[in-house]
Amino acid sequence: MRIAVVDDEVHVLERFERMVSGRTELDLCGLFETGEQLLDYLKKNSIDAVFLDIEMPGFNGLQLSEQIQNLNENIDIIFVTAFNQYAVEAFELQALDYILKPLTEERLAKSVNRLIKARKAVNAKGDLFIQCFGEFEVFVNGEAMTWKNSKAKEVLAFLVHKNGVPVGWERIVDAIWPDFNSEKAQTNFHATTYLLRKRLSEAGISHILECVRGNYRIVTDKVNCDIYQLEEILKNDKMKNKKDFRLIEQLVQKGYMDANGYSWAYPKAAELDTLCKSSIKIQKK
Repeated sequence: MRIAVVDDEVHVLERFERMVSGRTELDLCGLFETGEQLLDYLKKNSIDAVFLDIEMPGFNGLQLSEQIQNLNENIDIIFVTAFNQYAVEAFELQALDYILKPLTEERLAKSVNRLIKARKAVNAKGDLFIQCFGEFEVFVNGEAMTWKNSKAKEVLAFLVHKNGVPVGWERIVDAIWPDFNSEKAQTNFHATTYLLRKRLSEAGISHILECVRGNYRIVTDKVNCDIYQLEEILKNDKMKNKKDFRLIEQLVQKGYMDANGYSWAYPKAAELDTLCKSSIKIQKK
């Protein structure tokens, strides 16, 4: 993988260079002291990932990351900083990782492994399956993801439920934390989305979640999902084969996220149940 580093402290760049010198899976393409130098480089060269300091003279690393992704949205961003207060904003900018200085070889190795997983997953749609029938689950390479935070899982389920439509944080908190006041709900939202991004990054599937100008969405063309397959069948109002018929029957038998008890899913669950039962009756005729 081709990587670059941006930091206004020369000793940090030199230390980073020493730490990656023995890693054969990495090609260190450039060490830059300013964001301008990196942007000039990117106009003529391609890289896979960039490690960015945040607090630098001129425009900071957060601003720089936006300009990098404007040039090439496929470049992964890893922030390396002495300050932890930028973590939430960093992950809202779709950062793959957030490392606190001083950088250690052990922490760098963890970040590189995460980067490798992410790069492999970008074109590995077939290894990712999202299940909405019965219980909401995310399967990576055939194994269900584990979740330490149930609300992080529910936020992801809600975004899958919205089928790629961008959703602002206000609508998300109204669904997930309906009984919380605005301040408490917003605090919970930021903490939860941080954990969600971290979990997706650990699983190597951070590319499925997108945040643009504070609006969140699932990138639907990067996932396989049973409900998306079913809705495509219902939209066309035509079952092509027995597989389509079985998919409709499965929804009727298991329900839409029934096992999770998400109240925001109930109206759609009822609508899908009616549509599927109607389609089954028509097919049998």
